[in-house]
Amino acid sequence: MTAPSLDREPTHRGKSPSLFAAALVFLRFTSPQALLTLVIAALAARLALGGFTGWDLLLPLVVLAAQPFIEWLIHVYILHFRPRSLFGRALDLQAAQAHRAHHRAPWQLDLIFIPKRIGLVGLVVTALGWWLVTPTVQLFATAMLATLTMALTYEWIHYLTHTNYRPKSALYRRIWRYHRLHHFKNERYWMGVTMHLGDRVLGTMPDPATVETSPTARTLGIS
Repeated sequence: MTAPSLDREPTHRGKSPSLFAAALVFLRFTSPQALLTLVIAALAARLALGGFTGWDLLLPLVVLAAQPFIEWLIHVYILHFRPRSLFGRALDLQAAQAHRAHHRAPWQLDLIFIPKRIGLVGLVVTALGWWLVTPTVQLFATAMLATLTMALTYEWIHYLTHTNYRPKSALYRRIWRYHRLHHFKNERYWMGVTMHLGDRVLGTMPDPATVETSPTARTLGIS
């Protein structure tokens, strides 16, 4: 079966693709392929290590609870980082450059996913952090499995909101709406992707009817 193209601007005039068709396209890209492979490897490693305790249930809950705030912090302070001069040298983060390209062309699928180098750096930093705070290799494996699964979920949801797949569930419809508001209404609000608790707590979840349409939503104010 050949999956339909999903990299054009959705018009909602045609038939919405199925989740299966959307998934076939999703798995053509490097980041989802790599994350799915890592999730499977981490699951196999954790099952092989054995020695499960109550902490193996708690750690995924910690990852889940932290995710909306991690998304918010990364989105606000890294992805929306503005170029500046530091000690006479121009400073512009690669992640921010990639994100600006994504805002300019929100339907271009290859700009949606975490860039390879940034993903690798994030993986190393995350693994080091968990290695330092988990007391056993079993719990380290659990923490990495939960983190990698959350990263894959992030990539899937973010990808799906940028395709012409139509929301069916109320939960996904809210996620879909808020992310599109961020792209096309005002880039200073609705910073979450998979969840919006961070927006609610940190003050970036206004009533859309009260927010003016930003002229820089597509450019982030940088030409």
